Amino acid sequence: MDYLPAESNTGMFGGNSNWRGPVWMPVNIMLIRALLNFYAYYGDTFTIECPTGSGRMMNLFEVAQEISDRLTGAFLRDAQGRRAVYGGTEKFQTDPHWRDHILFYEYFHGDNGAGLGASHQTGWTGLVAKLIQLFGVLDAKQLLEGGKAAAFVRGTPGGAVRK
Repeated sequence: MDYLPAESNTGMFGGNSNWRGPVWMPVNIMLIRALLNFYAYYGDTFTIECPTGSGRMMNLFEVAQEISDRLTGAFLRDAQGRRAVYGGTEKFQTDPHWRDHILFYEYFHGDNGAGLGASHQTGWTGLVAKLIQLFGVLDAKQLLEGGKAAAFVRGTPGGAVRK
């Protein structure tokens, strides 16, 4: 099986009825949370190369933030005022009636960030708002000092709810 950045080229995954893309928000959110949990345990002593092949070493908090920045970046305007999430759909990129109405897609193109599949996935893709909030109020030092509660318990800087 080859890497495909967007839609599947085979019926192996159920055709158009099932998820087929390489970037799916729920998996990334779980990965970010796991990285933050491991960072709370290992602290700055454990680093990995990120991105792979870059030679740049990061602690797990920095890796979680890097993934978060990539996910949220798809929804933000670039220097040309375009949002990756809308790909080449000009109406959503330039029309003043549409360009500021963010759609939350089912999954995303792995190379350019364009939204794919259903465009009403506020239940899981809307979690991007939580990422913006979490990394807007939490830094690595707070997480190390407060442990998991600093990021995952209501009433703490991250404000998320632990389940």
